[in-house]
Amino acid sequence: MSALGLSPALGSPAAPASALEVVHHLGALQAQDYQSGVWSLGVRSGLTLAEVEEAVLRREIVRTWPMRGTLHWVAAEDARWMTRLLAGRVLGSIGARYRQLGLTEREVATAGRLFEEHLHEPMSRPDVAALLARAGIDASGQRAYHLVGHHCMTGLLCQGPLIGKQPSFVLIDAWVPLSRNPTREEGLALVAERYVRGHGPVTEGDLANWVGGTLTLAREALGQLGDRIVKEEVDGQTWLTHVDAPAPSGAPDAVHLLPQWDELLLGYRSRDVTLPDEHTARVVPGRNMVFQPTVVVDGEVAGIWKRRAANGATMVEVTPLTRPTARARRGIEASGAAYGRFLGHDVDVRITGED
Repeated sequence: MSALGLSPALGSPAAPASALEVVHHLGALQAQDYQSGVWSLGVRSGLTLAEVEEAVLRREIVRTWPMRGTLHWVAAEDARWMTRLLAGRVLGSIGARYRQLGLTEREVATAGRLFEEHLHEPMSRPDVAALLARAGIDASGQRAYHLVGHHCMTGLLCQGPLIGKQPSFVLIDAWVPLSRNPTREEGLALVAERYVRGHGPVTEGDLANWVGGTLTLAREALGQLGDRIVKEEVDGQTWLTHVDAPAPSGAPDAVHLLPQWDELLLGYRSRDVTLPDEHTARVVPGRNMVFQPTVVVDGEVAGIWKRRAANGATMVEVTPLTRPTARARRGIEASGAAYGRFLGHDVDVRITGED
């Protein structure tokens, strides 16, 4: 895997791109955590938090479960067909988890009927749980989460805008009335082309891992693209780029404060280039896929950071993994200022060990 693929997406645009343009460019963006997900869009677009959330209200982008059983930002017009095309493998493999939670097929079906009847407008997660409880369905623990996630993966629901600080859920037919409707082959081609163009250079295995599918599926998707994919052999590995991808400039990719579960790390099967093995335990404590927010310098993870809010102010505390250069320190300060512009207020950046 090469970090070069995301360099254009992580550049500093002269003018803000739209959230929809960013999602179209990359195909989909990790969004397990809401605050991390909106910053993943903001860092790539120059948009503010308010502008990203306005794109949600305009129904240009939605947050849902199109693949791998994981929340992503996708273009609203793509939510139906991407879910239909890619989410089935997860739905077919989560029976054991449902048995652990005591969720029965009857409860899943009943929840679907309740959602069809009541979620014509966005409803907050607590209100959805209360709706299930009134119907006699235990909504405690992770049960309500899995029920709404299941029906997002079937294409019945998607997430709507925040209601207060809570995510909301709504019938996709009510929230996204207009959608693309590609054939299976057309959908596979769209997924593969956007992924390679936005993430390349990549391997077939990277694409298979990203969509949560097999190498056979990845090869079928890539086979739809013909000469739009450029192949290069390096050290016995075949790397794929898109014919329209900009050539690497050779210039430094600057410094970025990236959120948890960002595409730069989660968008690939291997993270060897961006995350040196000696730093993995700091970035992914326990190696349990719970990634820390990262500081990336020239495409390589060079630190972790955390946000703390108190008395209306925000502090970003950066912990370098190696001694930062003067240029890296300036870049961290500039990235903190960019994060402040995104949030709409000043951010105080503290680099540990600099006092």
